Amino acid sequence: MEPSQRAPQGSAPADRRPPPPEEEPEGFAWKGALGVALVVGALVVWRACSAPESGAGGSSAPATPGASAAAPGANDPADPAGAAALPPPRCAAAGPAPFVIGDAPPAPRGPEQGAGGGEPTGPEDLAPFAVEIGRGTTFSGGFAVGAQREAEGGTVAMVATLSADGAQGKLVRLARSRGDMDPPVVAGAGGAILAAMLEPNAGGRAIKIAKIDGEHVTWGAELAEGRDESLALDVAASGERAVVVWDDVTRDGKRSRIMLASADVGTMRSVTSPRPVSQPSTDAETPRVIARPGGYWLAYIARAEEPARRASAKAGDDDEDTAAAGETITHQWIEVAPMDETGALTNTPRAITPKDGHVLAYDLTLGEDDGLILAFRDDDTPSGSSGGRIGTVLVRLGGAGEPRVIVGGDREQDTPPEAALGVGAGVPALLPGSRGRAPGGQPGAAGAHAAAWLAIANASGPTQLAALTARGELEGGLHAEPALGRGEPIAAQAEALLVAHPAGKAMKLGVLRCTLATPASK
Repeated sequence: MEPSQRAPQGSAPADRRPPPPEEEPEGFAWKGALGVALVVGALVVWRACSAPESGAGGSSAPATPGASAAAPGANDPADPAGAAALPPPRCAAAGPAPFVIGDAPPAPRGPEQGAGGGEPTGPEDLAPFAVEIGRGTTFSGGFAVGAQREAEGGTVAMVATLSADGAQGKLVRLARSRGDMDPPVVAGAGGAILAAMLEPNAGGRAIKIAKIDGEHVTWGAELAEGRDESLALDVAASGERAVVVWDDVTRDGKRSRIMLASADVGTMRSVTSPRPVSQPSTDAETPRVIARPGGYWLAYIARAEEPARRASAKAGDDDEDTAAAGETITHQWIEVAPMDETGALTNTPRAITPKDGHVLAYDLTLGEDDGLILAFRDDDTPSGSSGGRIGTVLVRLGGAGEPRVIVGGDREQDTPPEAALGVGAGVPALLPGSRGRAPGGQPGAAGAHAAAWLAIANASGPTQLAALTARGELEGGLHAEPALGRGEPIAAQAEALLVAHPAGKAMKLGVLRCTLATPASK
């Protein structure tokens, strides 16, 4: 072959096909791509089958056979498992938008708000110098609550009223409030409202009483309150007479006692002068009074004269200068006495909780046969801490029953563990329900009404609500209500609850309708 006819080095002759070794790279790349695709697909399928499902908010839960990403939530009535885990809602919003005291901030963009303007899933929007409210009450026109807010260059005391359905609300101005005082305490008196408030004076403090009839305010006589540190005060009306109770120190300053005075509801004139009604040997404080047919119930906290001081000092160290003083933990109990319509005691006050207990707070409402239901928190830990027990007791004119622990401790009863939230640092609030039951209604039956409602508001979580029988027994569990959220029930009549929600410097008042709802299968 001539040199000009040779093929270039490294190339194939023009008349020959490419050899098999030159075909292998192309075939190998095609097969490799297919293999990689199969491996990636297998990984995707494996992850989809083995990864846990994500719940609301991105939280994960164990995979359940047959479950899918579109499965109903735990509170979906179509989900039998969720219905069994969480009790059915007992409360629903009633009426229009809540009544606002003060200037509310713009509504946040987020979850749907509950009744009264609260957000069930987030903390309330608190702000300094916010509107303050006290305990609520009912009267023939609906609900009423004492309030105070910053206005007119200072603090103004007022009474807010709402119709029973929450559709109509208004504010009635009482007076400028001087000093660091609590909102007015209110009580229903037929179609009128009684309000009692503290006012500083040269002798210490005075109690001013007013009657609100529509928008008209009638002031009564002032009562000397004393110079003690307590701001405890209560008022109630029965028939044509009203009584006011408060606590004050004795002249020697060694103990506190319960004082009482009465006034005529029609004229607001004083009928009886202030007088002590607790036992002379009892150190008493925090009085409450509630009207009953033919008179009143009086309750207060009594404590031992010699408190048991809990200190962090070593045992046996009697040197007060070197011992680290701890919080004083005293033996405290509740004493109760019935009174007639004039405010006179008809029986000697008696202890209705153990005298070796540690009652921190309590509330009351009427129960069976016009008796008195008390709910109290008993706790021997420092105030503000979590734990403790919530108990109830029924008191009749003929005597008192045995106190029963219904929530907390190791004796918790009738509270499903999956629904109970614990006592926390909250204190009990008792609200009246229906005095009877729906026709044919049995305890826990759908459509039946609670004789009373027990609410425990807690800064660390949503408010818990429980129904009580007319004997003060727990009827169902104590658990959060979606429509209630972090709102605080402050008054109730029949199945309507007045709920307060803070909103910045404002306060929102709304109405919930609550019944003893049960699953449809029952």
